Amino acid sequence: MRTATRLTGWATLLVGYATVLLGVVPFRELPPKRHQLLLLAATAACGACWLLASLLARAGRQAALRRKVWRKRYEPWPEPRPARLLSWVLGFGIALTSMAALCQGVGPDGAEGQWLARADRAGGSTYELRIQKILGEPRPTDEKITGDDEYASTIVVTVPFTSGPQQVTVDAVHTRGKPEAGRTVELLYAPDRPDLGVRQAPDNDIGSFAGRVIALPTIWILGLAAGFVTSVALYRREAGVRYARRFEPWVHLPAAALLLCGAGLVTPLLIGFPATGTGWCLAAGAAATPWLALTWVVKTT
Repeated sequence: MRTATRLTGWATLLVGYATVLLGVVPFRELPPKRHQLLLLAATAACGACWLLASLLARAGRQAALRRKVWRKRYEPWPEPRPARLLSWVLGFGIALTSMAALCQGVGPDGAEGQWLARADRAGGSTYELRIQKILGEPRPTDEKITGDDEYASTIVVTVPFTSGPQQVTVDAVHTRGKPEAGRTVELLYAPDRPDLGVRQAPDNDIGSFAGRVIALPTIWILGLAAGFVTSVALYRREAGVRYARRFEPWVHLPAAALLLCGAGLVTPLLIGFPATGTGWCLAAGAAATPWLALTWVVKTT
């Protein structure tokens, strides 16, 4: 039984690591994020196997003690194995889990995100199209792009759909400086799906300046620093980590419930596009659950 708990425990850690690593890399997969959902389900399944194997091992240990097998042989119950490596694995694993949850808050959301996902599944891409004409007067946005004023305008472009070219009116196109007829702009559309329409290439997704240059690096730096500090702290408490390997229902079941709550909070971000505020609240709540679980285990062991 000790072999079964060891194998299922390491399987849970390894599959869990694959899940969170996929969550922190800038992998441009729009919801539904099938790869992450499959790995999340696999992690939960491995965790359930570890719990089952641990319950059976605990029941066998208690039965052996009742029969006084160890007392007759004058042999103590085997001590848990050293947990030096496990201390580092858990320390960084907890931080990476929080990082992965927070990274799900970066990206397109709401109705815009839903449209982007539909266009992406239809083979949509970004193309440079020439402005045919401008409707109305361009409006300044009070923002600047590399020192020049930014303008928002409604333009008409000719889009070469697969079924034939069509003139399309595109609202709220942002340009550096005032737009002019004949100037090219980057627009996103699916050549085979004229019904989806045309929009400006988004600047608020995971590949944008705000997401790629500010939000994600900040999450990575803080997460890795937290992982190093946590790993050092666990390594110094290696004896506690060693004994925490042995399953105790009052210790591990509440911790597992907290991690399941975190998975439940992050799931809406993997399957849909909540509003920005709702998405960040879900991401922050999911990111907090690994630390709450760690705190519970430390306090109860």
